[in-house]
Amino acid sequence: MTSLETTIGFTVIGGYLGTGKTTLLNHLLRHNDGRRIAVLLNDFGSINIDADLIESRVDSQISLTNGCICCSLSDGFERAIEQLCNLQPAPQAIVVEASGVADVQRLAQYGHRPGLSLDGIIVVADAETVRAKAADKYVGETVCSQLRCADLIVLNKMDLLPSEACAALMTWLGRIGGARIVATTWSQVPLEVVLGQQGVRQIPVFESVASHDHVEQYVSWSFASDKIFQRSAAQKFSESLPEAVIRAKGFIRVEGSELLALQVVGRRVSLQPSAATLRSTRLVAIGRKDHLLLQSLDAVVASCLIGRDVRKTTGGNTRKDGICSKHPCVRIRKLSTKSPSQSVNDNQTFSCSV
Repeated sequence: MTSLETTIGFTVIGGYLGTGKTTLLNHLLRHNDGRRIAVLLNDFGSINIDADLIESRVDSQISLTNGCICCSLSDGFERAIEQLCNLQPAPQAIVVEASGVADVQRLAQYGHRPGLSLDGIIVVADAETVRAKAADKYVGETVCSQLRCADLIVLNKMDLLPSEACAALMTWLGRIGGARIVATTWSQVPLEVVLGQQGVRQIPVFESVASHDHVEQYVSWSFASDKIFQRSAAQKFSESLPEAVIRAKGFIRVEGSELLALQVVGRRVSLQPSAATLRSTRLVAIGRKDHLLLQSLDAVVASCLIGRDVRKTTGGNTRKDGICSKHPCVRIRKLSTKSPSQSVNDNQTFSCSV
């Protein structure tokens, strides 16, 4: 059996040349939130690491003061992964920067080796040029193949795309492969969207320096219960999450005192037995800001896990802190990609429909 607590999350970041993969990696290393992230890349020179962040450099490995590691692939992919898995303490996540023409699906297969758990395939796309690249007779098939394999598409450089072209681009990407899409500029994406394999805890408020209108905001939602659920209910829940959910993870306690680990990234859904010792159900999700998302998640819990329809009214059950006064197991919070000068409204009231 596997556990989200004991395996190392394995994430592949792909995308054609110039889309913003390196910018995204730099963002992860600088905003690691205390997590030990190991990055595998072909060339150290592509990562602009601040000198005061480097703790040591030995051969093909750079250790950072925040606990992260950058490892060169000069000695081969297999050996690099083996070295990282044998580190003490081991990294909590391994992120592979694929080359611009790499087969991301093939690289992702390494996430199924013992000790690792495939966390997802993230493909970064340039909003301004992706359609032209996909139509190019030389690189088009490579670009389309990467998009089709993606669990999550980070649609970067949205500030360069005319507003009237956004809807058409989203529709076109949906026809390519149907992956979840996160729109952004300068690859500013919450860590919890890119990496989801860090155990179950409340997702923190995220603030980004990006301020363009196209940059999305996110909301987070969580659920906890001591109730034991039917296995069929857990399966139904995992298959019924709203489209706006980008990430979801957690544990569902089912009959027979068994614990199932849920891991969702984009369209990839995994529900497997877990060896974790948690004795309750705990779930968290993050999704695009949508006035219906929170109610939709409440409805999924009510119909799949609790086993009854949600109430038609939604007001009056939630305190200012986002905890449902009638159902304290449900907590709703807001994530923001506003600039630091635009702080999150701490007094916002949310509604619980469970």
